[in-house]
Amino acid sequence: MTDRPDDQTPERESYTPASPVKRILAWTGVVYMVGFVVLNLYPFFHQGSYLYGIAPLFACPGIGGMFAIALYLARHPDSPPSRKVSMGVLAAVCVAGFIISLCLGIPALLANFGGGQ
Repeated sequence: MTDRPDDQTPERESYTPASPVKRILAWTGVVYMVGFVVLNLYPFFHQGSYLYGIAPLFACPGIGGMFAIALYLARHPDSPPSRKVSMGVLAAVCVAGFIISLCLGIPALLANFGGGQ
């Protein structure tokens, strides 16, 4: 015998998938968490030495996420022209920031491994 009355069936809530912007932000968070785990586990396997000067590399996932959101909003069919232009400018700024972050972070990362001497 069940505790439910026979005349009531449980109603299922309708499934609403997350918006693309929320998905982009979630994947950006996943990339950051993987980076933090690798950054925290590195000293355990390399005699306690930490990675120094790689902070610009940790800006790259956020810049990439912002770039993806800017492209999504610029290509959205309901966006007014002013939003499309501003998102295009933001995407260009993100590309420049990504390149600058890589140029600052990769030599510092290589220096930690002895390749930048």
